[in-house]
Amino acid sequence: MTRTIKAKEFCLSDFGVQKVHYSGGTTYDSTRGKQQTNIGFMKAGKCIFSSSFVTVECSAGDLIYIPEGTRYISQSQGDPDVEYYCVHLTFRTDKDGKRFDQSFGMQKVEGLDSADIGNEIPAMYELLESGDELSRIVALEKFYRLFSNVLLSLKPAAAPDCSPCVLTALDYIQKHLAEEYSIAALAKECFVSESRLYHLFREEMHTTPVAYKNELRILRSIEYIKSGYKTVEEISEELGFRSASYFRRVFKDITGMTPMEYRKKYSLL
Repeated sequence: MTRTIKAKEFCLSDFGVQKVHYSGGTTYDSTRGKQQTNIGFMKAGKCIFSSSFVTVECSAGDLIYIPEGTRYISQSQGDPDVEYYCVHLTFRTDKDGKRFDQSFGMQKVEGLDSADIGNEIPAMYELLESGDELSRIVALEKFYRLFSNVLLSLKPAAAPDCSPCVLTALDYIQKHLAEEYSIAALAKECFVSESRLYHLFREEMHTTPVAYKNELRILRSIEYIKSGYKTVEEISEELGFRSASYFRRVFKDITGMTPMEYRKKYSLL
């Protein structure tokens, strides 16, 4: 008798390690939303990460988890200068367009050995820097080992501290991402006027419903762009953009690059 047990695949479509050094008082603005999930390691210095819902203070030896799409501002604090390693990653979406790494909110990762992390993440950086295939495989092995430990320490994301109206709008936008509908129709789903929806959405999400929808669609498109399996025209149609040229314009506005420039920079592993 033969029995095969299959495990669900957790495939990366993007992985890398960035080394950052900056002086006290430096501000990084990511209020448009992070384009990858990040695991940050503060090797030296201190930094405060603030979103509309949570503030996380990190000092030397601390680890922070920032899921894709998080809108935040980071501010380095005084001396010494900040030395920061950022592991960025994107997992492929499941059939419903979701990824398990987005089940957790921005938070400090507690309970891990900072000395061990302090060795492993810089080691990943050096392995990737070497450029050969074997080193990349070893870096990936270290990443999956680290990520499995991080997951055990993460707390599930809490519901955004938003009004019921905005929560309803967020849920509707997520479920109807590739569909065309007016803001008047969205406001009707939320049982408020169009002007009231705009006011609450901008006050609580710091953007408009249309901009938020476009940001989600561009985040969804990034996986397709990097893989190269679909054309820009196919991606544009699948995500409900009215034309490929409009998709290109929105993509560049949000990422700072054209789809082809992004594909060239971030090729599939």
